[in-house]
Amino acid sequence: MKLPNFDENSELNALRHAMRASPRDYTPPPPSDALTTEEIERLAGEGIDIPLDEVQLLNDGTHVYKGRRVIVYIRDVADYGGRLSMPKFHLAMCSTLSMMMEAGRFRTRYVVATREDGRFSIQRIRGETAIKSEEHLNVCQQCLDELNYRSFAMKMERTRRQALVQSFSIKDFFAEFGKSCVWANPKFDDISGPTNVYSPNFYRISKALKERRGYRCEQVRCKIDLSAPPNRRFLHAHHLNADKSDNHPTNIKLLCIRCHASEFQHSHLRDNPDYAIFCKKFP
Repeated sequence: MKLPNFDENSELNALRHAMRASPRDYTPPPPSDALTTEEIERLAGEGIDIPLDEVQLLNDGTHVYKGRRVIVYIRDVADYGGRLSMPKFHLAMCSTLSMMMEAGRFRTRYVVATREDGRFSIQRIRGETAIKSEEHLNVCQQCLDELNYRSFAMKMERTRRQALVQSFSIKDFFAEFGKSCVWANPKFDDISGPTNVYSPNFYRISKALKERRGYRCEQVRCKIDLSAPPNRRFLHAHHLNADKSDNHPTNIKLLCIRCHASEFQHSHLRDNPDYAIFCKKFP
């Protein structure tokens, strides 16, 4: 449908003249999920302090914020008389970061950035005083292991792992993985649209969540304890938003197979042989 030319509408023009309003070009605001120029500059510099639950995960486990792949780190560091314990920066949803999120320590403590020189804006907290500085931080080894970045593995000898950490380059990481993420565009096509399948690191993440949460169903009216090794297979990791690639801990709810089968579009689980075994074992 073609809209009429409102500039030629005599009644609207008479109203505009009565209001003494001059015509002007309309510039729509940028979409809320797009980075502004200021945000891009801050990501490349001091970073942006936001709740970590606003950062999403890609299928490869790396972090993305408003269409940009980002690294994550702790900004505020306690300074006890010059004794500092510098944090590591994170490339992926590793076991360390997941544990922090489980403990509720992600809402104000983390910053996202794309700076490439290995230096980060830090606030040294001394009592009630915050002293800003730029510090060199090392990459998290758990993240390298999660991504199997350039064949890094925690089972390597300590000296070899340290050598790989010291030689790690953020610039090379972004060159390999990219900063812009096609999937974050507002519309997908048949090529760029992400497939709703479990990501390669899903089973590792779900196992870690089950261990930290005590192998217990999280349905309020159930809460069954499945921590005994023979019963652990009956506990499932359910994606709340139905996106199997979104392994953010806040998006995963642990459910026994009976509660999981009661979820919307999950009735097919009743055909799973484990369902009958579970119901017989836990009537």
